[in-house]
Amino acid sequence: MKLVRRRLTPLIEHSLETDRVTALMGPRQSGKTTLVRHLLKTDRELRYYNLKDPGIRQILKRNARKEFALFRDTTIILDEVQTVPQLLEYVQLQVDDAPGKRGQFLLLGSNHLLLNRHIKESLAGRVALFTLLPLAMTEILESESPTLFEKLLAAEDPQACMSLLDNVYVPLEQHRRNSLVLDEMNLYGGYPEFLFRKKTDDRKAWLNNYHQTYLETDLRQLVDLRNTESFEIFEKLFATRTGNLMNINELARDCGLSADTIRRFISYYKQLFVCWQLRPYSANLGKRMMKMSKYYFYDSGLLRAVLGDFSNDTGNIFENTVLAEMKKLLCARRAVQELNYCRTSTGVEADALVKSDNGRSSIFFEIKQSDHADKKAIRHLKKYVAANDDSIGILINNSADIMKLEDRIWMVPAAWMFG
Repeated sequence: MKLVRRRLTPLIEHSLETDRVTALMGPRQSGKTTLVRHLLKTDRELRYYNLKDPGIRQILKRNARKEFALFRDTTIILDEVQTVPQLLEYVQLQVDDAPGKRGQFLLLGSNHLLLNRHIKESLAGRVALFTLLPLAMTEILESESPTLFEKLLAAEDPQACMSLLDNVYVPLEQHRRNSLVLDEMNLYGGYPEFLFRKKTDDRKAWLNNYHQTYLETDLRQLVDLRNTESFEIFEKLFATRTGNLMNINELARDCGLSADTIRRFISYYKQLFVCWQLRPYSANLGKRMMKMSKYYFYDSGLLRAVLGDFSNDTGNIFENTVLAEMKKLLCARRAVQELNYCRTSTGVEADALVKSDNGRSSIFFEIKQSDHADKKAIRHLKKYVAANDDSIGILINNSADIMKLEDRIWMVPAAWMFG
């Protein structure tokens, strides 16, 4: 497979120099093992164990302490470590025997909850955690430069953000390339498999197989799910609500299930890195936790596979694609700020809000699939910007150029924001 340098690669390399244990989590097939192949090209001595191999699992279950001790001077890589969580006890013992030694273990896992739970129990204070998601648009483009989104987050203040937007320009050829990649990601997502799997039917078949794999394999590692039919009904109805306020009781009624079952099914989705939760913003944390959340898929191709819809005219999927790009870039930067949405009691809503790195700027986003400036689309942005002196508003769409629409409000092509 083609080796694409991931945004996380230098952070992982640095962690191996400064931390005793490094853990890299993320969905199946997001490129965790391929990232390790980059590390294999360095001078660092590595010892790799693929725990998907039943033979390796059995040997390490019996002899982990001796095996790890024999290679204590290397970096030991345990791939799919959540399949043998008891190994973390031996990792802890070896790490505690040499507390000053860095880069002792690199743990890879595709199950968020299992890995996190055992790390909290066994490796608290000893591990640096990272999340690797499917390819971001800028990674597919193999760009080394920060995206416009990242530049806005790094800007000193709102005035610097406005200066960036006033002066940004993407040449026509680059715009076309960016737009082509964005269109493909909106249709098929960003799994690394598609770097060489180019045919439409092949991509659809792979996504459908991926969907079945986590239903039949990964999900069963989490729970003894005896009635997969009820979960599949949940999936379909959950996916149709992507980007909408998630009313658990309403979804439970439509599925013919209890609200507790729906909450449990959503937790499985989150644990398998299928979906993520977008919470409403409030300066009061208690209020933020009590309001309804929205949910998005980490990958729009997988969302389409669940829906059985590979058409290109659905605005909610475009919104999913754009917000997933923001989520990927924030994860790759190990950003401390949250991504939220905003909604008032009167229904005034912004699709996303993110604070700048230093907290001095608030950037409100509205996301539309259209290719033109729409005054109606920014009516809510205008209210948020007018109420917040430290803010700017951005309408992200499929337009061909950037345009200032109002005071502190711009229209920006998605192809420019993330390319």
